[in-house]
Amino acid sequence: MKVFITGADGALGTAMQTVLRRENITFRATDIKQLDIADYAATHAALSNYRPDIILHYAAMSNVDACEQNQGLAHRVNALSTMGLATVARKIGAKMLYMSTNYVFDGTHEKPYSEYSSPHPLNQYGRTKLLGEQYVKDICDRCVVVRTAWLFGDNSKNFIPSFIASTHKPTSIDVICDQFGSFTYTVDLAEALFLLIKADAYGTFHIVNTGVGSWLDFALKAKEIMHFKTDIQSVETEELHLAALRPRYAPLESTNYEYLTSRTMPGWEHSLAAYIKSLTKK
Repeated sequence: MKVFITGADGALGTAMQTVLRRENITFRATDIKQLDIADYAATHAALSNYRPDIILHYAAMSNVDACEQNQGLAHRVNALSTMGLATVARKIGAKMLYMSTNYVFDGTHEKPYSEYSSPHPLNQYGRTKLLGEQYVKDICDRCVVVRTAWLFGDNSKNFIPSFIASTHKPTSIDVICDQFGSFTYTVDLAEALFLLIKADAYGTFHIVNTGVGSWLDFALKAKEIMHFKTDIQSVETEELHLAALRPRYAPLESTNYEYLTSRTMPGWEHSLAAYIKSLTKK
């Protein structure tokens, strides 16, 4: 099996490379320095030359506020680039696994979203990722769409995981207390995705760590484990005047994944402890 990864330098791409190396699977890892997926001609050439069996499409413009402020660029990177990858995947007979987000939902439900819930994104990031899902399903004969949420792990760009990994911590930070969702440890996610690959799965899957919380809950749990001295102050979303709207309650439930693999993802608190343990080893 030959694997082609986009967004390979990100948190999930890094974790996935570790799994593929362990399993002795041939892969080509690309990020913006090696391949601009917004350049269709370059993407077509790279994939046609390598001819992978499966494309793991992790690359995205994932800064939610930047997507809102640069909507054309977000559409090009998240939607049109995905259309291009799906088109080439179909031409060369490759399977495609596309990573999407809980931000395709509006957060107005009072329970976690399943794979069968109706999407209704609030912001440009969610809209462009949903378009990407639709392109993959419409174009690619063999595809998997995986929605996840609130990644943490090595190379994570999220504020709180970056803070946890930092050597020199500030005396105080403000953490949002009124958005609730699912957390996902990239190590757990990469292992779960590998199970889907081995199972030759198709369709839409939600994969997140179990349990629901806010970033405030996450930060306080990290403080409990690590005993750092930073003062954690709660702040409500509207106080931050962010460019993009966020869903207030958008956790995911992993119904399809649990059925197909007979596995349940670890709880986020357990995985946070595992992540912190890995940091201490480094």
